[in-house]
Amino acid sequence: MGSARWVVNAAAAAASLRVAAKWKTHAARPPPPAANAAVYALPNVQAAAAASGGKLFGVCVLERLPVIIPDPPEWEQEHREWQQAITEKYFKVLPKDFVELKDSERQADDAGARYEPAPRITAADKANDRRSLQRRLDQRLFMLVRPKGGSGGGAWSLMQRENQEGETMRQTAERALAECVDESVVQPYFVGNAPAGHVALGEAGTLFFHRCQLIQGVPVLRGGSGYSEHLWVAKDELPEYIQQPELLQLLQKML
Repeated sequence: MGSARWVVNAAAAAASLRVAAKWKTHAARPPPPAANAAVYALPNVQAAAAASGGKLFGVCVLERLPVIIPDPPEWEQEHREWQQAITEKYFKVLPKDFVELKDSERQADDAGARYEPAPRITAADKANDRRSLQRRLDQRLFMLVRPKGGSGGGAWSLMQRENQEGETMRQTAERALAECVDESVVQPYFVGNAPAGHVALGEAGTLFFHRCQLIQGVPVLRGGSGYSEHLWVAKDELPEYIQQPELLQLLQKML
């Protein structure tokens, strides 16, 4: 018995030594030689843009989060009804004097019975007013803008500005928002420092998208923003406005 236990312990110790030696080998591995330093270096987006002849743009994806709880899917509603049926089936009726409400509780019950929730379908929904934030309350809405003309041709897009030297892509996206929207009447919140996605459009340049949540306020376009109008659209409405296939494909995956 004792010898068998010793054999097992010896085998476990040998296995531990092999694992330790393996990790020691990995830890002692020397850094890559200077000749291969370029392989391990982080990519330089400015150098990549210069090599390809394109430009870099920071894009602000301003979104309004849902303000009400979305309707449950059909299967979840069926499950709730099934649970309610089971509860009612096995519910035990208690004596009246045991469950009788006090006057204060009865008054609170009456007040709750008179409560009428606000409609989930708003006037903006009925009128299909896509300039209003008071629509699609159970979904995310994204702000699209249309330029006054020029190279954009009046096509709908997202707020963007060209990246300047010494500026991070988030700072470029922040500048795009500040130059297009009066931030004194809104409270924006940029989510993270890394872009949520990017797309290369050939000679038109590369777009880096930074998501920004609208905490409060109603955005108003600045006079010198270069844009003439704006809309608030849901994800399923984007194909009606975004004409570039590569950009639309990215937005549908990213949002």
